[in-house]
Amino acid sequence: MKKVLLIGIGGVFNYGCEAIIRGSVDILKRNIPGVEIYYASYNYCYDFEKLKDCDVKVIERKRGRMIFRRSLKKLLSFLGVKYNIPYDSLSWIRKYGFDTVLSIGGDIYTLSAKGEYNESLPRFCEKLQSMGMRYFLWGASVGPFTANKKAERFFKNHLEKVDKIVCREENTVKYLNSIGIYNNVVLAPDPAFFVSDNDSVTLSYEEKKYIGLNLSPLSSLHFYKNLDLAVEVQAGIISGIIKKYDKEVLLLPHVFSFNIYDNDLDFLKKVYDWLPDEYKKKTILVSEDLGFIGIKKYIRQCCSVVAARMHCAINSIACDVPAIFLSYSEKSRGMSEYVYGTDKYAIKLSDIKKLEEFDLTSLPEINRNFLCDTYGVVLE
Repeated sequence: MKKVLLIGIGGVFNYGCEAIIRGSVDILKRNIPGVEIYYASYNYCYDFEKLKDCDVKVIERKRGRMIFRRSLKKLLSFLGVKYNIPYDSLSWIRKYGFDTVLSIGGDIYTLSAKGEYNESLPRFCEKLQSMGMRYFLWGASVGPFTANKKAERFFKNHLEKVDKIVCREENTVKYLNSIGIYNNVVLAPDPAFFVSDNDSVTLSYEEKKYIGLNLSPLSSLHFYKNLDLAVEVQAGIISGIIKKYDKEVLLLPHVFSFNIYDNDLDFLKKVYDWLPDEYKKKTILVSEDLGFIGIKKYIRQCCSVVAARMHCAINSIACDVPAIFLSYSEKSRGMSEYVYGTDKYAIKLSDIKKLEEFDLTSLPEINRNFLCDTYGVVLE
């Protein structure tokens, strides 16, 4: 493994994706002397700027001839045939001479809110495998696909071909084992936990004057019939937190997507605007696009963080700030078990009122033993 391609994310406007890249670079550089790491980006200019301090070569990820493929998809749909557009061309791959591809796409190996799935990236990675590259599913949560048997059959067949599936929590390992996938499965911490920070500032409990809250339109769409209802309900939760704890609430966006249905800041602005004036005065919205590392300076000022984005919770835990996962998928339950030894600290977003059962000022301390670095063995 000397020339590695990272592929599968939409862009580092999602801080979780940025963290996976940064953490993966640190892991690979530490374990493989002389390794060259490339990240294929659909948003080259933005991602290049955001990652210019990271030892990774950002390259442009090129789609194939989309007009022809979209026309073919439309034609086949009339015939009742599903066709996933294989977005990527192979022409740009050949000139780099990669020997390993790491698929880092987070939600590609799960079902969507509508129970759908996408074969494009998995099939593309199989093509790269057929060209002689090793193919790792990296830092992954997978499934479950139980609600869509066609998806489960596809992914079982696909995942059996992967050289190594590096799972970031045990629920994924158990699910894969349940569908007969054992030999290529290993467990290792999410790469985001290994992002270098270089900030040694530690605040005392008395100095941590906020409760952090991350809310996401993407997760809300899994549970609410529309975002207006989600805004109303979640604004009520903020009011309840302020009344109960007499602390200020810090609203923490973790995704700055170009798509409004996936943009935390846009959604949090709507939630903030819904608040009565008396609670607006005790609510602060972080509106800067600071990146995974930059937003840590705000997270460190919180006594706890409640996060809809799993990597916002991971970011918090990495800062030794306990977090509650507002879960919309199995991955958050699995991560809660991995970090705390129980899924108690993963609450379904639809059950957000269960937050009232917790004391957000005295969540359990983080036991960092789960962060043992097993990547030396994983990468053999």
